[in-house]
Amino acid sequence: MKTIKLNFLLVIMALGVFTFTSCEDEFTEEDFLDKQAELAAAQQGFDLEKLILQYELMRENDSLMRVFQAELANVIRDENTEALRQAGLLSSYTLTIEDQGGVPIDSVNVSVGGSNPAARVDVVTSGGTVVINDIVIGASPITITAPGFVGVSYILDLGSIGYYDDFFVIGERVYPLGRRETSRITLLSANGGSGTFATVNGSASIETDLTNTATEIPQNVTIVAYLNGTSYSGGGVSGLFNSSVTMSDFRFIGEGIGSAVVDNTTGRFSMQLPATEGGISYTLMVPDVTADQTIVIDTRDDVLLAAPELATVPARYGPVNAASFSPAISIAGAKAVFPAPTGAGNGANLTFTVVPRDLNIGFTIDGNAGTTPNSGNVEFDIISDGGTVQISPTAAVATATTPTTPIALQTSIIGDLDLTVAGGVGYTIGEDYDITIDVLSGATVLQTVTVTETAVDDGTGNGVLPTIDETGGNILTNGSDNLNAFGVTGYQVTVVEVAPAVAPTTAATITVTCDCRVDAIQTTTTGVGYSAAITGITFAGGGTGAALPVVDVVATGFEYTIAIDNTGITVPYTILPAVNWYNTTVASFPDASATDTDVISYTEAGTGLSGNLDDLLGINGTGGLALTRTVTNLRTGFSYAAPVLEIVEPMAMMASADVDINSDGTIGGLFNEDGGMGYTGVFGVTIMPTLATSPGTGAAVQLFDFTTQGTREVQWSTNWTVTDKGSGYLEELNNSAFGAYSGPTSVYAISGEVFELTVKYGSGMRLQNVNQ
Repeated sequence: MKTIKLNFLLVIMALGVFTFTSCEDEFTEEDFLDKQAELAAAQQGFDLEKLILQYELMRENDSLMRVFQAELANVIRDENTEALRQAGLLSSYTLTIEDQGGVPIDSVNVSVGGSNPAARVDVVTSGGTVVINDIVIGASPITITAPGFVGVSYILDLGSIGYYDDFFVIGERVYPLGRRETSRITLLSANGGSGTFATVNGSASIETDLTNTATEIPQNVTIVAYLNGTSYSGGGVSGLFNSSVTMSDFRFIGEGIGSAVVDNTTGRFSMQLPATEGGISYTLMVPDVTADQTIVIDTRDDVLLAAPELATVPARYGPVNAASFSPAISIAGAKAVFPAPTGAGNGANLTFTVVPRDLNIGFTIDGNAGTTPNSGNVEFDIISDGGTVQISPTAAVATATTPTTPIALQTSIIGDLDLTVAGGVGYTIGEDYDITIDVLSGATVLQTVTVTETAVDDGTGNGVLPTIDETGGNILTNGSDNLNAFGVTGYQVTVVEVAPAVAPTTAATITVTCDCRVDAIQTTTTGVGYSAAITGITFAGGGTGAALPVVDVVATGFEYTIAIDNTGITVPYTILPAVNWYNTTVASFPDASATDTDVISYTEAGTGLSGNLDDLLGINGTGGLALTRTVTNLRTGFSYAAPVLEIVEPMAMMASADVDINSDGTIGGLFNEDGGMGYTGVFGVTIMPTLATSPGTGAAVQLFDFTTQGTREVQWSTNWTVTDKGSGYLEELNNSAFGAYSGPTSVYAISGEVFELTVKYGSGMRLQNVNQ
């Protein structure tokens, strides 16, 4: 009645709601609230008369009409949702169940599983018809049994809710239709004798113990046969069923029919399969199983065990990963046991202290801008070689600490002297005059340059020296005035008439300039007691208009004293550690650490002795490091940064080897030998069974060729000889003959035939990370 009323109401709305126009708004707010309440009550009860009444009243008021339309839309939406839900439940499935002669079977039992708890099964005994009402759209398991017949099970797949199949829409309303599907099922007689069935016998085995050659029996395994293929619609296999809808996973059920339980003791199984003279193809489903596996392992979680051990690990067996299996790792039945090394020691240290150094430097500056000369184990960087100077500029070294004796430096200049002569009265006309220039360093004459000029008449009978300007030129043609001297402080000029010596009334004005540049720097007083790096060279002076060089210091090298510090020792030494330190050498500016040199050499200041520190190191009575002889002053070589110490402590690693076992149970010797580390004496090896439960006895091997190193470590060369081959040892503790799963996947059942099948689960896939 509800559906009819709502349909009628929709008709009313189609004729009225969208046809009539609104009238005057004559309702009060109270009227509005009353009508809204009445509408809600009418919706709850689906009272058609009241709804129509409300419609007639509200269509005269715009506000109330909008409320009415909104409320009615909610009703339609809720009804549509319910209709779609009903469409998924209203399918009907009719089964016709017959025997092989086409005679309906009346006494049948049909059950529906899955999400169908409310499905109603109506069995019509007349004609073998079964109707399943309200079955959900989707996949549902169906089971059919009948006395005297082989039961069947399958998955009925009704697909999904579809337009026109399960519902249709008129206007805004959804109407459920209810689908109807049918199937015809032929049940095979359970009492038909061998002509109705094929017999499948077989055996199943599994390898749950890889330490023996026997096979084990899989436990609690059921092998199931179902009709070949994945799904059917239309005609089924050998006419056993015909359906208007998809059916899948079609199986026969019943004790010993279509399935077989593997005997937990013997591994045998047997089942009967419904068969025809033409044959029926079945797919065999052998389940995966998980079982514990006994195996000898030597690694766990990628970590090598101290010794092989017998372990029980879970493994997965079966056809799902038929091509994959965990191989049995080869582990010999005998092992070589070596003693643990006794070498030890930890915590010693060396300390390095700067040795105050002398400083004596000297290098060429002119033409070397951009280079990094090294002088006296000091690395310099010539930023600029400067320009013109008149005299030698001073140079001073800067450092962070005060030395005992500061270094004294001087610079040399190189270039040409330029001479300017002007005026003068009373010179003897036609006579030669020598102009002498002395290059001075304080009061010391470093170099003398002489220029000869002839007096001339100035046009009034007065003798004068010629007015000349040789600036930029060379005052002597033979080049002997080329200046190259350290510590130039000035120039002194004298003029002497060659012969006779007559002084002029007024001397000529003579000017000397130097077209020179700084050539080099040198030490005049060696610096003593420098304990910190030089930070720079400062230039000053150089005369009027001097352009001075710019020279930086990259790094200063120092020697360091070496002292042993045993205060941090935590484990006394029985073997000497490997001691190295890194001296920093300067390879290229500006990287003062361009090359780190690994050195262990020393010098002994004042003696001229040098050598390898390893030759001096020993172990004292308390396990500390000590020098084997008295050293007066142990030093490193020059380093441009504090040495970086590296001490490699003694390492203890047990010697190892594998045992080669012959097929007759004797040993052939050792292989994969490793001499180990940290031994302090000659040692031997014992050959014994890998596991306490493994057989074998009597084998013996003698080790030889041991050498004692300077560190006190005794090293084995890995040479050996067999002194007794022994007997009874196993070549392998794990049986490697087992492999992947193998077994049948299908069987073609012909009436009366007997099949023998073999299922081998193999060695499976281990579920723990062992022996990988």
